[in-house]
Amino acid sequence: MLAKFITFSLLIWASQLACALDPINGSYQKHYNNENKQSHWLILGAIERIKGAVKPESELRVSAKVRSWLWQIPVGLDSEGAFSQMKAQVEANTTTLFECRGRSCGLSNDFANQVFQQSILFGRDSNQHYWIGLEKSASGAQANTLWLVYSIQRSNKRVYVYMERIKVTAPMAGLFDEHVQEGEIHTLFAQGYFSLAKLQSAAAQLNERQIQWLKELLQKNPNKKFALVVHRYAQQDHQGLIESSELEAQTLIDQLASEGAFIKNLYIHGAGAMMPRMGEGDRIELVVLQ
Repeated sequence: MLAKFITFSLLIWASQLACALDPINGSYQKHYNNENKQSHWLILGAIERIKGAVKPESELRVSAKVRSWLWQIPVGLDSEGAFSQMKAQVEANTTTLFECRGRSCGLSNDFANQVFQQSILFGRDSNQHYWIGLEKSASGAQANTLWLVYSIQRSNKRVYVYMERIKVTAPMAGLFDEHVQEGEIHTLFAQGYFSLAKLQSAAAQLNERQIQWLKELLQKNPNKKFALVVHRYAQQDHQGLIESSELEAQTLIDQLASEGAFIKNLYIHGAGAMMPRMGEGDRIELVVLQ
């Protein structure tokens, strides 16, 4: 019995170390698994019930190596707080594919028993949170790994967090393109800005994908106003940085105009070294204007 306990404890320790997850202090791990799946179900839209059958608004099936964890959260932390803490550990280098909370996700019973097959996750629909994001590679391109975070509060007030690390093993070229675009737009409107590109020393320029993304966004949102903002932090005087970044922003909007983009409600701003964001350097941002 002691040997089994030690083996189980080592597996839990190794599972956390391998993916650099830091469980919430005082939480109790109820489950860990690591397996290859031929048809792993990814929920990328709210779950609906159609004639009694579970039908997400959007979904994918992938061949993947899936690590999964389930924690019972200590008393004093609610479902939203636990969700935010665990999501913060993995979202920095990802693109959100889908996120929902409360009843907008669907029935928690469906997530618990149909999607995750963890009946303990059946709780109050109003107290559930779900997020899935796709990692970016070092170059900023799509990688082949996804992270999933789900939290729920049961009727007995206990809070649980379930997580998955999903490493897609089959060819995935273009598999997530549509969902990445939708996720980026969701992020833009949810936080009010979106980082389009990190800049090096060369002059700011948009690539083909960024141009097409902006063209579609502007076309689908003709009544909204946006600003293209260039941030620069070079060794230069404050006013010089503002002026040079303003010129770069103008070059970007000229680039979009030459590609036929609807730029009537698109403005430019050279921020220079103003308005820094933690962990962000030279970059191009798109900002939603109120």
